[in-house]
Amino acid sequence: MKNKLNIFTNNNINSFLSEFLSKYELTFLKLEDIDYKEQSTNVNVVIIINDKDANKIKFKNLNNNYLIISNLHYKKLDLNNSFQTLNIPTSANNIKNKIENFIQSLKFYFHDIAIDNEKLTNLKNDYFCYLTKVELEILTLLIRERETSKTIIKENILKIKSNVETNSLESHLTRIRKKMNEIQTKVKIQTKNEKLLITV
Repeated sequence: MKNKLNIFTNNNINSFLSEFLSKYELTFLKLEDIDYKEQSTNVNVVIIINDKDANKIKFKNLNNNYLIISNLHYKKLDLNNSFQTLNIPTSANNIKNKIENFIQSLKFYFHDIAIDNEKLTNLKNDYFCYLTKVELEILTLLIRERETSKTIIKENILKIKSNVETNSLESHLTRIRKKMNEIQTKVKIQTKNEKLLITV
């Protein structure tokens, strides 16, 4: 399954980006479509080509899930230190690498938990534990989607064909639930038939 990526730009570069970001599920939006009230858990890229574009952005209202790609000198932009940025012009490969590194570095939040790299923390009591790479992929997928199928996880994360009988996913879920209990989060992973849901 492809990672979802929102691209906010008022410039006609959709086909160019689609070509070298084909491994992602891209949604193209206008700069005016940024929702400042909803602190996005999606991965967002904002592309700013000129002062007019920059003036449309309320940078102070964005969270860390936004990567700013700009051809303007940073002094012209009202950026806080938490943003990741990339200067353009640059090569398509540099943009692709920057986006991939950005996705890997993102913190994910859901109710009372935060995931920073492989560290899972309860924000209420500061208890934490560490996730394996597979556990991290499963949990961040659930946080992004809120609900997904076991088949999607088996095929896309565990790389197991859907017709293969295995308890591998159940074993990973048991370990994730145990770690969540250890940090005393109210967040739960529920199973309904072949669906998995993350709830409070």
